[in-house]
Amino acid sequence: MTAEERREQILDVAHKIINAEGFHAATPNRIADAAGVNRSLLYQQFGDLAGLFVALIDREVARAAAQFHEAVGPDGDTDALHVFDAILQAVDAHPDTWRLFLFPPEGAPPELYERLARSQSAVRKYFIHQLLQANPTLEDPDYTAYVLHAAGRELLQLRLTEPESATPDRLRALVRRLGSEIQDRIR
Repeated sequence: MTAEERREQILDVAHKIINAEGFHAATPNRIADAAGVNRSLLYQQFGDLAGLFVALIDREVARAAAQFHEAVGPDGDTDALHVFDAILQAVDAHPDTWRLFLFPPEGAPPELYERLARSQSAVRKYFIHQLLQANPTLEDPDYTAYVLHAAGRELLQLRLTEPESATPDRLRALVRRLGSEIQDRIR
């Protein structure tokens, strides 16, 4: 393996452990054993365990951000219903990436919460933009964006925790209905 492939393998192993049992379970010895590498390689690649965690978080943030930016399009004008559908597809294609942010594991380092707060802020800005395009005189677009963000987050969490009942078709239909009602009210 190249150094980059080994690095990705170690991050994948750490992510699997963290996803299953939380950050506290991802010890250097356990990660090294599961990856089939010497513990010193972890330190060589990441400096320390905190460095490994930050590298993992940053990798997953970049993946989720790329999926979000692809969904909203280059100018950010894609409507929220299409964005939700694209994110729903991303959640299904990469559940572990999204689980990290939708259900931060036990013992998560502060960097995860910092990256999560920045990501949530970007999503709310997108909603504010969409809301003000639909109605430039909308009262309190900030809190409206918070509510939309919370509702979308809850639906994505349901998709991960209850995939049999929270089917993509059911969630899309609900978002379409809610979107229509919201558009009617803000105009």
